[in-house]
Amino acid sequence: MSRVSKIISISVISALFAFGWAGCTKKPSTEEVSKLEEARVAAESAEKKLSELRQERMQLEQDLQGKQSDLSKQEQEAKDLESNPNP
Repeated sequence: MSRVSKIISISVISALFAFGWAGCTKKPSTEEVSKLEEARVAAESAEKKLSELRQERMQLEQDLQGKQSDLSKQEQEAKDLESNPNP
């Protein structure tokens, strides 16, 4: 029995070394690498566009607040003129 277990142990160890030398993963092909590069470039472009759009949105929100403030002032002036008609 011990001789059989030694043979099995040696076989298992040999198989592990063989798989270790061969490697468990294959290397990506040039086509896969180029697709990954294209995806990375597209993701960077999308992130840049998102950043630009967020900045534009913040600017537009500030403009809107300013215009709403001006509108409130104009409405208040109109109410004041209606309540105090001075010839």
